[in-house]
Amino acid sequence: MRIILLGSGSYSGTPKLFCSCENCTRARRFPEYKRTRFSMYIPKINALIDPSPDLHYHLEHLNEKIERVFITHPHFDHIAGLPELQILRRVSFYSHEKTLKMAKLLQETFLGNREWRYIHLEFNRWYDFGKFRIKHFPTPHQPGEVSGGFVIEIGEKKIGITGDTGPEILEDKEILNELHRVDLLVSEMTHKHSIPKTHLGVEDAIKLAHKIDAGKTIFAHISHSNYTHEELEEKVGDIGIVGRDFMILRI
Repeated sequence: MRIILLGSGSYSGTPKLFCSCENCTRARRFPEYKRTRFSMYIPKINALIDPSPDLHYHLEHLNEKIERVFITHPHFDHIAGLPELQILRRVSFYSHEKTLKMAKLLQETFLGNREWRYIHLEFNRWYDFGKFRIKHFPTPHQPGEVSGGFVIEIGEKKIGITGDTGPEILEDKEILNELHRVDLLVSEMTHKHSIPKTHLGVEDAIKLAHKIDAGKTIFAHISHSNYTHEELEEKVGDIGIVGRDFMILRI
């Protein structure tokens, strides 16, 4: 089964406007170091995870059918691209009720009426939709109350997506048990060092990967202020893959 990482970056992308750090300078000169805002696609169920502000760019290259959209939380970099789905007559959105309110507001404000469905997922409960099963779990990520990740089962394959999360996830036994030995773990690795109740740093993201013992782990949501791509690869070693835009994974 294929998984496509559309965007590997965090809220500002890389390069960040007006920034002259090493990562931003390199990304302006060499496109392979560019990071658009996080988003991914699961072809097996025609599902998009997080419609980022870079969604038009992502879809222009992806050019595949989208029937479902899973939204981790309603922060700008994870939901603001939703109006770019205007060409879709029917699409179903899955997330926490409060996140869906923001999604519907974006639809109504920019697009008017649509034959779109909004499917409320309570935290820590499994839902069976036939082609897939899904569980939305809460994560510590400020500001806001409804940040979360997903565990998605498709046939015999299981995918875990942390969404944005602080290092407290390392002590959450329920989430760790749910993510244990998933076929693919998609973990955030925003900064060099963790920020409590906000984001994982490199060391804690690697610790999470060790605890989960996934078949494969990919690190994404990487900030321009993090280490360079090559330095991250050295630090990650064999425990996982440092994501790049439009990277294709097979599980």
